[in-house]
Amino acid sequence: MTAGHACVIAADRTVPGPRDRTPPEDEGVIVHQNVAKARAALDRIETAVDTCKVDMDTGRSG
Repeated sequence: MTAGHACVIAADRTVPGPRDRTPPEDEGVIVHQNVAKARAALDRIETAVDTCKVDMDTGRSG
């Protein structure tokens, strides 16, 4: 629960920052990759809560 809450707070603080600038194209690619990783991590947390099964190695990628 704490990890999910921290993620939401960090996102809320980060999103307004780049309002007045256009990021380089490669930065956008990196952001999209990191968002995909975050979604996968949150999906694993959600699955663990729903199934009461926790396997830290399943679905992990670096």
